[in-house]
Amino acid sequence: MGGLKRVLAVAANTFRETIRERVLYNLVFFAVLMTLSGLLLNRLSIRQDEKIIKDLGLAAMDVFGTVIAIFIGVGLVSKEIERRSLFPLLAKPLGRDELLVGKAAGLAFTLLVNVAVMSAGLYLTLLLTGRVLDLGLLKAVYGIYLGLVLVLSLALLFSTVTSSAVASVCTVSVVVAGRYSDVIRNMDQVTKGVPSPVTEFLYWLLPNFRNLDFKNAVVYGLPVPFDVVALVTVYAAVYASVVLLLALVAFRRKDFQ
Repeated sequence: MGGLKRVLAVAANTFRETIRERVLYNLVFFAVLMTLSGLLLNRLSIRQDEKIIKDLGLAAMDVFGTVIAIFIGVGLVSKEIERRSLFPLLAKPLGRDELLVGKAAGLAFTLLVNVAVMSAGLYLTLLLTGRVLDLGLLKAVYGIYLGLVLVLSLALLFSTVTSSAVASVCTVSVVVAGRYSDVIRNMDQVTKGVPSPVTEFLYWLLPNFRNLDFKNAVVYGLPVPFDVVALVTVYAAVYASVVLLLALVAFRRKDFQ
């Protein structure tokens, strides 16, 4: 129980620290602003189609959420080391594993709050346009949040093994590659000389964000079965857990001298 209390304490402190970052407020503000701008686009649309609002809102939520996840994830360890605030924490009866798990939990909760704020902006726009509040959007929002957790875990891993600048580049590269994992898998059919085992290995190694993307299905009224949602939840949980485990191993071996 003592270990759990320490983890929760670190998580709460991490959440308080991240919400003080002005960049987070700006990103959320612009994400909500972009969502509300759907009201204007809706007015200009000949068909007065709410799909414009939903498309724009979910896309803004995904993009800005990803930027937030990378920003706070990469700075998790590197900022603590630069400020030398990590050393007194580790000097206390607080293990490295407890510190890292607590910070990861706090950042995941921060992302949850940001996604909730952006979702509220999207639903507010729908309400202002006189549309029926579509609860099915929550499935797309949930998929976005799972993707953000994956991005956070990757940023956390890279931040434990390299500098913040390199970690940012690595995280962005893996995220972009993961969004086009299907293209990478079929690269041998487009580009000659690329070994099929290599592309297949990369396909399974990279996080498959396409599996978590329900935006188009929800916007166009296509069914998203709960068993599919359950499967992607398991996939995201397992993938994030493996990445975080690698981050823990790297953090244990990191020399802070």
